[in-house]
Amino acid sequence: MKKILIVDDEEDMIWSLQKNLNHESLKVDIITASSGEEALKILAANPVDLIITDIKMPGISGLELLVEVKNRYPKTGVIVMTAYPSPEYKNEALAKGGLHYIEKPFDINELRKIIKRVLKETSLFKGTVAGVELSDIIQLNCLSKTTTALAVNTADHEGIIYFDKGDIVHAACNGRVGEEAFYTILCFEGGTLETRKHANPPPRTINQHSEALLMEGARRMDEAKAGGALTAGEVDSWDFDGAITPEKPLTSINSEKTEPSTASPKEAQMVSTKEEQMGNLQELLTEFTNIPGVNTACLVGRDGFLLDSVTIAGTDAETIGAIASSGFGASESMGNQLGKGMLTMTMIEYENGPVMLAPVGGEAFLVIVADKNSNLGMIRLKIKKHAGDIATTASI
Repeated sequence: MKKILIVDDEEDMIWSLQKNLNHESLKVDIITASSGEEALKILAANPVDLIITDIKMPGISGLELLVEVKNRYPKTGVIVMTAYPSPEYKNEALAKGGLHYIEKPFDINELRKIIKRVLKETSLFKGTVAGVELSDIIQLNCLSKTTTALAVNTADHEGIIYFDKGDIVHAACNGRVGEEAFYTILCFEGGTLETRKHANPPPRTINQHSEALLMEGARRMDEAKAGGALTAGEVDSWDFDGAITPEKPLTSINSEKTEPSTASPKEAQMVSTKEEQMGNLQELLTEFTNIPGVNTACLVGRDGFLLDSVTIAGTDAETIGAIASSGFGASESMGNQLGKGMLTMTMIEYENGPVMLAPVGGEAFLVIVADKNSNLGMIRLKIKKHAGDIATTASI
């Protein structure tokens, strides 16, 4: 039987909760404590699944108790309640790891529903996921449209990212909040993850779309690995071949003569063959966009760079490729972790239509974006039929 610890310095509140939560729909064992100190003593001898605590109490406050519980018993859920509601309390409670923040007086039936959800999660599968990038986990939360909090901790730092129905709405890290906190967390190298499902998000501090956030985060990570972003002075000092610099004025660039081609017949033939291959690749991708409802067919490298595409309706294929690489990597990792073998095809279905991903050769994958009324069977058939041809044509 699941155990719940109720912590409140008001005897009437403890009595009321104990009476109303001893309900046949919950089937829980309820323990009570009148202070934070007493609660910690109980926890040391008798671990519980969920704590419901008031904020304002003599001695150790509910927020201080929350911090101690998360440090000592990280798997124990905590619901914070208060008769003195304020945005500051709510933000602090959720940032410190509280699953829910409820204001007195509250609907006991609503509290029962929250408790059921929290206790149900303690019965789900748990484990360690290795070989997966943090960006992949974030992308999965976005794609699954979940409302959750993702706590990310390293030896020196801790951060938390909140999702509301798949949207990234808030992040906090090292005193920062919002987008800068999100980018800081994304640059963590290693650490531990904890998902706090159904955690109520604080007020929104992030308004960027999740895809834009991940792309900007990837750019910052690349810059960090390369030694940091360039200053304006460093950019001005670059001297590209044919670029405008103080040492190479515009007139000298325009006056440069184009040297005649000195390519050998063999090199010229290689260029011609490459152009022919790209033409054939376009024809193969067009096989997909000829299917009614399919508006984009992209061949994307595993690094997220677009290799080739055929699109209609002005779709930004490069952006699709960059975004899809995270989803493709996450799908492969999931299959490996579950022992399902190699990925052959995956489909992510959205309200306005599906996105289908399929590996092509060892270094690329196919992205098909379609409308909701498209013929999925025909798309699958084309993928199976042409994946090998695309790999051969693109030499991958």
